[in-house]
Amino acid sequence: MAIFPNIETDSVVQVNDKFRISAEKTFQSQDETQITDVEIEPEAGAGFISGMDTNPKNWILDWEYSTDGTKVITLRITNGGGSQSKTASIVVLTEANDKLFSDDNDLVEWESDIKRYVPKGRNTFKYVHREAQTQILEYLYRIGVVSSTGVRLTKDSIIDIEEVRQWSKFKVLKIIFNDVSTVVGDKFEQLSSRYMGYAQEAGHKAILKLDLNGDGNADSTENVDLTWRRLDRA
Repeated sequence: MAIFPNIETDSVVQVNDKFRISAEKTFQSQDETQITDVEIEPEAGAGFISGMDTNPKNWILDWEYSTDGTKVITLRITNGGGSQSKTASIVVLTEANDKLFSDDNDLVEWESDIKRYVPKGRNTFKYVHREAQTQILEYLYRIGVVSSTGVRLTKDSIIDIEEVRQWSKFKVLKIIFNDVSTVVGDKFEQLSSRYMGYAQEAGHKAILKLDLNGDGNADSTENVDLTWRRLDRA
């Protein structure tokens, strides 16, 4: 007999940004008695939040943090035989430390009603901007743009995020419309394809001032011109 608590949530969030903690994939062996309570403590010392019913689809908690740091989430599952707990860690960043390459205001300039597609459990697309950032840094690595010691660049390697803002913005729009597309060839897939093209073009035009040696500054030897590189999957 056993209970298997399962926590699904982001690994990184920003201060004051809504996200969802889900215990929907929690399960137990067939010989256990019915689950009577599902409790989530969003960070140590905050106290458990209870009152969730027996429908696993409702085993969720929407939350946001007011301070940065590493937070420990605790899930506690109770049935007639006792309780079982599980923890997960989440990193909470300030806006400055998150250093996203674009924001939702950039999206509204192109799609005025884009906020209607923010999914349940969210109030911004910061999580998509973070994914676009990851993809851009991964792309630079794949084409051989690395630090002076040969390791991957980080977001702090980008001296001026204005140089990647257009690239990031169009990547975010591409991801959003790809996510909401439900039928091959529907208008959302077409929009996703359009913005993928814009992202490739923006990446192709980028000339980046980079901090390749970690000194916090860019000089004439730390500029990367991407205009000559092939960016089919930028």
